[in-house]
Amino acid sequence: MSIILMVLRSIFIISVALYLYYFTKRKKHNVSIYLWVIIIVGMTSGLLIQLLGVYLGTAQWSSIQISSYFYLALIIYSIWKLIDELKKRGQ
Repeated sequence: MSIILMVLRSIFIISVALYLYYFTKRKKHNVSIYLWVIIIVGMTSGLLIQLLGVYLGTAQWSSIQISSYFYLALIIYSIWKLIDELKKRGQ
């Protein structure tokens, strides 16, 4: 399980780095789809890191419950914005 946790943390850090890179390029290039995908991947890995902490016993569900719901809400919003952006590109 610690290997999975390490991989998820790596994905989260890579997502943050890629987001910062593409955020600086957003004016010159149209990278909004990349940004939304990176947000979804990063938030999903963050949520899984928290849930894995509960599974391993390092955290309690009551301590991460609100932040997990917040992560889930942001993931759903990001998926909605990604679908909206893809619809704009299709037209």
